[in-house]
Amino acid sequence: MQMNLLLAHLAIFVIAILIDITVGDPPERTEKYYPIVWISRLMYFFDRITKRGNARKEKILGVIYPILILFIFCLPCLMLLHIHNGLLYVVLGALIFKMTFTVKGLERYGRYAMEAVDLEEKRERVGKIVGRDIADLDMEHLDSAAVESVAENITDSVIAPLFYFAFFGVFGAMFYRVINTLDATVGYKTTRYLHFGWFSAKADDVLNYVPERIAAGLILLSGGSSTKHGDFGNRGYANKTEAGTAPLTIVAMSRVLKVKLEKVGHYVVGERFEGARREHIAGAIRTAKRSTFIFALVCIAVMIIVISVINCK
Repeated sequence: MQMNLLLAHLAIFVIAILIDITVGDPPERTEKYYPIVWISRLMYFFDRITKRGNARKEKILGVIYPILILFIFCLPCLMLLHIHNGLLYVVLGALIFKMTFTVKGLERYGRYAMEAVDLEEKRERVGKIVGRDIADLDMEHLDSAAVESVAENITDSVIAPLFYFAFFGVFGAMFYRVINTLDATVGYKTTRYLHFGWFSAKADDVLNYVPERIAAGLILLSGGSSTKHGDFGNRGYANKTEAGTAPLTIVAMSRVLKVKLEKVGHYVVGERFEGARREHIAGAIRTAKRSTFIFALVCIAVMIIVISVINCK
């Protein structure tokens, strides 16, 4: 039984990757019906019905609601294990797992920002893929925001879901996707979400701790770089305050592309490099795809080794 389950998980992993490469995500006009979209919709519903003013109550509800949403979305993943038809298990597992990650989507949004022809169009497009205020940003900072978005989402949209699938199967990937989506929905340090979104933000930080470091390493590896000269340190690369707030994947992407990346008022990395241009967005997309390819191969190799070891016993 254990051997069959491992083989099924390997098949699910490979099929889901192939679906993403060949088909990608559903068309934008049908995204509102996409099951993953309902994670944020449910949280927004709970957000609207929650009365503000009592910090303790908000914190408690900020834990209860995510747990309820986790239950709704992760329970079907556990129920998959009770499907005795191997083919049906693999097909359903691959379809559910595919919902938790996207390489095609990462590329699509990167190209969407890259292909803008003027400043106003660039602002409109970049504003749809980043959470920062872009009203006063010039072309360089808009290109930087797009590169940073691709770099950060290598962790959130690809490496972390694959990482948790490798250890915990479809359940692990969906568990991560729920927490990460809730963080993107309410995990902000604003007056409204400081207490209500604290659990989602902290849980996402914990779950991303290892995958973010793997993603940063993969970015450096795929770009032929290394950490020998303090890539994540402060020696002429980013000052202490900046290095402390910039995500590791952004620091790594700056190093690989040799580009200055700046989130105004928060951090600047790679000050010794040139400012961001649309070519750097294309470079970030290539780096993301290479990083994904390397990590997917590693995951497949590890699963095959584990299967071989168990088979030998």
